[in-house]
Amino acid sequence: MVRRLEGVRWGELGARLVLLFGSALRRENPRDVDLVVFADPGSDGEEIALRVMQAVEEAAGAETDVYVVDDPGDVNCFLLHEALRTGVLLYQDEVGREMLVRAVGICYDFFLPREKLGYTETLLGRVLGNAPR
Repeated sequence: MVRRLEGVRWGELGARLVLLFGSALRRENPRDVDLVVFADPGSDGEEIALRVMQAVEEAAGAETDVYVVDDPGDVNCFLLHEALRTGVLLYQDEVGREMLVRAVGICYDFFLPREKLGYTETLLGRVLGNAPR
């Protein structure tokens, strides 16, 4: 899949950084392509997503799910973590790298107390009814 997407002109589509993750990295013919795309702050995320979808569907022949980040402060940390943990960096420029660094810092601050306090485990325990209150 990475080879199929090498010819996409990401910068011309409005992307500053592109991460490929999900089943497209594990299967020869995935049902979809999952991307995290960093774009300029204040840009039209929907327009960029549509342009990226069209370009990827033409290059890869698969439906595309695009998550556009135009503000590192509003990033979905769980999705970004998964993309960074399992994904491949397809494209980056200086602005995109800086945005990614800020997003990672924000997500680090988000995850650190959750891990130290066992927040997720405590919440699940309460929902399942086997944790002290």
